[in-house]
Amino acid sequence: MTINNPLNWENHQVDYLFLLIGENPLPNYVAAKTLLREGGKPCLVYTEHTKDAARILQKNLNLDENDKLPLGKHESNAFEIRKAIKNKVEEIKDENIKAGKDPSKICFALNYTGGTKAMAVHAYQAFLESDISTEIKFSYLDPRNLKMLIDQKNSSPIRLDIFDKKIKTKVDIPFERLFELHDLRWKQHDAPIFQPSLYDAAKEIIVIYENKNYHYRKEVADSYQSWCKDELSKAKKANKYWQEESDLEKLSLNINDVPQKIKQVFQKYMGISGQQLHLKIAKNLGFNSYQDFCGWLNCGWLEHYVLWQIQQIPDSLNLNIDESAMSFHIEDPDNKNAMWDKFEFDVAFRRRYQLFAISCTTSIHDNTCKEKLFEAYVRARQLGGAESKVALVCLHHDTKRLEKQMKILTQDNKIAVFGINHLMNLSPKITNWIQGKDY
Repeated sequence: MTINNPLNWENHQVDYLFLLIGENPLPNYVAAKTLLREGGKPCLVYTEHTKDAARILQKNLNLDENDKLPLGKHESNAFEIRKAIKNKVEEIKDENIKAGKDPSKICFALNYTGGTKAMAVHAYQAFLESDISTEIKFSYLDPRNLKMLIDQKNSSPIRLDIFDKKIKTKVDIPFERLFELHDLRWKQHDAPIFQPSLYDAAKEIIVIYENKNYHYRKEVADSYQSWCKDELSKAKKANKYWQEESDLEKLSLNINDVPQKIKQVFQKYMGISGQQLHLKIAKNLGFNSYQDFCGWLNCGWLEHYVLWQIQQIPDSLNLNIDESAMSFHIEDPDNKNAMWDKFEFDVAFRRRYQLFAISCTTSIHDNTCKEKLFEAYVRARQLGGAESKVALVCLHHDTKRLEKQMKILTQDNKIAVFGINHLMNLSPKITNWIQGKDY
């Protein structure tokens, strides 16, 4: 790839990038990381409605107050928008002159992914009216195709690939930073799980649920759920706030009422005999805490299995899966000492900055499945924007009907529902979903 190649990111990077700030800071963050030269500066153009998003970007991009351009309540006022931007351009040019730099060589750009339509139109016009010697770059981050579109006069836009290896480090946004961009953090005492445990045991439990006899499946599911409710309540009483590990270490659970087939799986993979399951074995089974082990028992085994299946997707397929984890417990920023979570994610993975959120449930009932999927959909769109994709993994036998209903409800064709018939071969099914193929 030569230096003059229009698909080379370096040919479109600038000294000053004006960003129109919307409610989701993520696209602006990606634009700032990819379209600025070394030492370049962004300018955050925001309104009263998006001042919180601007504040978060200011913190995460390490900017000062001079890198912000407030429009107040003038989000649709053509005169005020154009005046503010033209004044800022002149201010930047004056600063460069004072620093002994040639203002005729300054490269400016406008990324209009965020903000209102009125802001985009009038900001664009303001740049055309400004006294700028160099070519102005206008760009937009296409959420559907994960491309940065660079406008061209009298021609189709240049489409820069977000998965270009040259910018990998700039758009490889870890989960923690992704949450920070929305002023959210996970609980420090209850961090996400990055390595699944007992996934072979989970696989055998799935085989039990594969039974085509509805009444048998329902009996197993209901019996096991009843055991979880009764026995794991002891763990909650022993550890009232799910923080003190010492009480749980001494606890044992009676597995006499666990369905026989599932009990056999416990005995095989946990090395237990008799009717008592001692929680102190958790650390030897790969769990970071007794709480995590209790979560596995309380139908969290499905989440561990799903995470394991995601991590089996071969690198040779070049799907660029950068990070995967499960059990995201997000704290309430207004009450960090609260016992409850602001919200949870079951399983998630990401490709660069694109978020894939998967909700898991062992339920076989329509209403529970729909509720879980819709909750994940709302949270994923909140964190990952239009680029995010959402799926449900459940034990339902008629997933096509569920998926069709949820696509109608959300008006989003990227939603996927994986049921009991997909689980034993889940990894390639998820691969097809990522690639937009039938699964």
